[in-house]
Amino acid sequence: MAATTATEFEAMPRLLCATDLLPKSEIAIDRAGWLADELTADLSLLHVVSPVSSDRALEQTLEIAVARLQARGRQPLRCVGPEPEVVVRAGGASRAILDSLVRTRPDLLILGPHEPRRGTDTLQGTVAEKAVSARVCPVLIVRRNADGRYRNVLLALDTSARSRAAVRAAERLVLTRSARTTVIHAHVPPHVLLQEISGPAVPADSVRADATELMHQLLEEESTNPRRYGLVVADGNPATTILHAIQEIQPDLLVVGTRGDGRMRRALLGSVANQLLKEATCDVLIVPHPLDAAPALEAKTTRRPRARTSSSATAQRQTHVRLNPDSRTEVVDES
Repeated sequence: MAATTATEFEAMPRLLCATDLLPKSEIAIDRAGWLADELTADLSLLHVVSPVSSDRALEQTLEIAVARLQARGRQPLRCVGPEPEVVVRAGGASRAILDSLVRTRPDLLILGPHEPRRGTDTLQGTVAEKAVSARVCPVLIVRRNADGRYRNVLLALDTSARSRAAVRAAERLVLTRSARTTVIHAHVPPHVLLQEISGPAVPADSVRADATELMHQLLEEESTNPRRYGLVVADGNPATTILHAIQEIQPDLLVVGTRGDGRMRRALLGSVANQLLKEATCDVLIVPHPLDAAPALEAKTTRRPRARTSSSATAQRQTHVRLNPDSRTEVVDES
């Protein structure tokens, strides 16, 4: 069972898995099914198709996409709970996924591994980076086969509010009672800081002890079971230290908080989170510091709206592809 029980939610938690239906994304759908069972959550599968020249061609494309996504959702994806809701949208992938995030406000977005496109990604950022920058919910990037619960989880924390949010999100969404959990805290050694400022030297052992105390205090304040965590405090560059810890600990999942403010391309996730997202070999849960706690709480207590259609042609297309009137299928044409 997850650390947070279903009774602590104002409503059933909602998971959104966006997939391109390519083989590399199968692991993300499988992980979404595991988490949906673990959390007793409502799961939606989202696929975005590119617009085409004619209404007829688009209708056929949507029908094929719906059939494929429904078939994937009927596989042994979940042991308990209903089949996932199937959502197919036409338009640009990034825009459609971000719009779905804002419109439905899920508790977690799940994505498969991303293969960088040098020109486009450098200028615009990946879907994952944009989703984190929106600060609607945590984003889970799945890189490994989902063969069970997360058994070995590494949390990379500092003393900021975003790390506090990361602890809460991890315990709410991915940590089980039996999971091995380790916190890694990296700080710059005192002699490095003293190269830029004047003043008496501070003993390294004293600084490390202070950092350890701060980490224990953070866990005491934010965790429902702070004693479950092993703690490693290390000197060094944060990104390098965390990547080294991944090699040593071999976690199934890395959890990291980020400001996610999107003020500039290089800082879209924050330099540390950005590097970890690109280089970590395990699954990565990126937890943005929320814009406002109040809207997120309100989102849990309201039912998500269905998409509105703006033309009769779109309405006819939606009716045409919904072969079973009781199915959890939504088709939206945004072209």
